[in-house]
Amino acid sequence: MYELDCAGVIPGCTRIIRAESQAEVIRRAVVQAKQLGVDTITPNLMDAFRNRLTEASVH
Repeated sequence: MYELDCAGVIPGCTRIIRAESQAEVIRRAVVQAKQLGVDTITPNLMDAFRNRLTEASVH
């Protein structure tokens, strides 16, 4: 399981996005960004998604 705390990455986002794969977390982050009014997903934003992505510990 992977997760991304989108606070500080996507303006106005307070969610923690979780999914089974890194690619799915990033896909969901892109959708979330667009829903919050980010018109253009820049290379810098994609880098921020990748850099903040973590592997979630399974309890």
